[in-house]
Amino acid sequence: MEIYKTISSGNLSRWIIYFFLLVFVIVNEVSLQESVEGFIGGSAVLPCSSKEPPLTVQDIDLVRWRHNYDQNVYEIINGQDSVEGQDPVYRNRVESFPEEYLRENFSIKLNNLQHTDAGEYTCYIFMKEQVSRIVELSIKERSERQLPSEGTNPKPEMIVMFISILCTGIIFSLTNSVTAGF
Repeated sequence: MEIYKTISSGNLSRWIIYFFLLVFVIVNEVSLQESVEGFIGGSAVLPCSSKEPPLTVQDIDLVRWRHNYDQNVYEIINGQDSVEGQDPVYRNRVESFPEEYLRENFSIKLNNLQHTDAGEYTCYIFMKEQVSRIVELSIKERSERQLPSEGTNPKPEMIVMFISILCTGIIFSLTNSVTAGF
């Protein structure tokens, strides 16, 4: 009888909502690390964006891309691309998208992928505050039947969001059907 009072009072439905919101937030935080797949000789776009857009290109103090925390892949200094301290293995293989900087998108495209390119890439964004994003790049051999790939996969946070909304809807309908009987 006590459980029915709890359900009918609405406390259970509130706790269920809090639980799914907590799970959703935790999963979204984890999804700051993305996985990208590329193929030998192909290209891969490594995503990096900030939630706080700069007012002007000059507001972008520094964007620094690193591979396995030490190799300098690419830098954007005061809104300008810089390859000055770039590790020689990335020379003429990295492209950026300057037209996207004001949309807080600092993604890069790595061309002519090699086995040694696999690993963790970190994008550090220095504007008003420091933000970092991690991208895990895996490299595979291309089979002859595979179509060329740009190394992009569906965003995992969209899948998680869809599943969370679906589960929340199911729980609400179950809660309403249980409380409607009382």
